[in-house]
Amino acid sequence: MTTATPNSRRDLRWLFGAVWLLFLGYPIATLVTEPMPLAERLAGAALLVAFIVVYVWFCRNAMFQTEPGWRPALAATAVLVLLTAALLPILGPDAVGLAPYLIVAAAFSLPSPWRLVAMVAILAAAVVIPEVAGWHVDLGVIAIIAAIGLSMLAGQEMRAREAERERAEQRQRVLQSELAVIAERERVARDVHDILGHSLTVISVKTELAGRLIDLDPERAKTELAEVNALAREALAEVRSTVGDLRSPQLPSVLAAAESALTAAGIDAVLPDPGVADPAFAGLFAWVVREAVTNVVRHSGATRCVVGLSAFRITVCDNGSGFSCGSGNGLSGLAERVSDAGGRFDVESGPDGTTLIADMEEAR
Repeated sequence: MTTATPNSRRDLRWLFGAVWLLFLGYPIATLVTEPMPLAERLAGAALLVAFIVVYVWFCRNAMFQTEPGWRPALAATAVLVLLTAALLPILGPDAVGLAPYLIVAAAFSLPSPWRLVAMVAILAAAVVIPEVAGWHVDLGVIAIIAAIGLSMLAGQEMRAREAERERAEQRQRVLQSELAVIAERERVARDVHDILGHSLTVISVKTELAGRLIDLDPERAKTELAEVNALAREALAEVRSTVGDLRSPQLPSVLAAAESALTAAGIDAVLPDPGVADPAFAGLFAWVVREAVTNVVRHSGATRCVVGLSAFRITVCDNGSGFSCGSGNGLSGLAERVSDAGGRFDVESGPDGTTLIADMEEAR
C-alpha cells in the first residue's frame, strides 16, 4: 500500500481540506461564549484542539496520498469519530458542525462501497442525536452536510476511475512495449536468417567448388575464393548493421520508459508524440531523452519535466535546482553525439531549472 510520493512535502493540495477548519469557529465560539463549568470548558478546548491536530494530520498524510483502506488513515478517522462523540455533551447542537469533517475523512479513507454507508450513518446521527437530546438543529445545516457528503463521494469516485484509467493505460503501455520487443526480436531473427542463411549457403558451395578446382584450374579456384572472401565481408557488414540497429534506442520506447521513471520519482511528466520527430534524427533524440531524464531523476530535485519535440529539435526542461555545466553530469558524451551528427547541443541551467536543447536544423 502506498503512503506518499517522493515529493509529498512539496504537495500542498492537502491545504484544500485543512482550510475548512475555519468553520470550526462556531464550536469554538460555543466554548468561549456559552456558560459552562471551567473544567468542562477546558476539556472541550482540549478535545477540539486534538480534533484539529488529528484532522490536519489526516489532510497532510492521507488526503491525495494514499489508497483507500490505508490503516493509519482508518485509525485517524476512528479517532475523529471518538473525539466528536466526546464533544457532543459539551458542544450540544453545535457538535453537528463536526459532521462534514467526518464525512471528508470517511471519503478519503474508506473503500468505495463503504463511503456511502458512512455518509448515511453520519447524516442519520446528525438528525437522530439532536432529536433524542431535544436540541434544535436547522435542517439547512443537515442539507449542507448532505451536499458536502455527496460532493466528496462524487469526487472520490471520479478520482478512483481516473486512477483505474491510468493503471489501464500503464498496462497497455507495458503490453505495447513487450509486443515491440517481441516484434524486434522476430525482425532480428528474420534478418539474421536471411543474411546468414543465403550467404553461408553460397560460401559453402563456392568453397567446395574451389577445393575441387585447386588442382584442375588454380586461377578459377582463386577467383572463387576471392568471391567467398568478398561475400563473407558483405555478410559480416550486414550482421553488424543489424546488431547496430538493435542497439540503437527507439524514441517511442525511450519516451515510455522516461514517463515511467519520472512518475515513479514523483515528477510530473509532459511528453510528446514520438511520431513528430524526423525519422533521420529519432534515434539521436532517443539518446537525448534517455540521458536528460536520467539526470532529472537523479540530480535535479525537480517536480516537473517537459519534453518538447519537433521534426528537427528536442528540448528537455525541468524546474529543478540547476547545476554547473562544468560539473560531471554525463552530458559531454551526449554533446559529442549531437555534434557528430551535425547538430547543435546547448544546456541552459539556473536556480529555476535546466533546459537541454538538441537542434538538428543545420543537419537537414
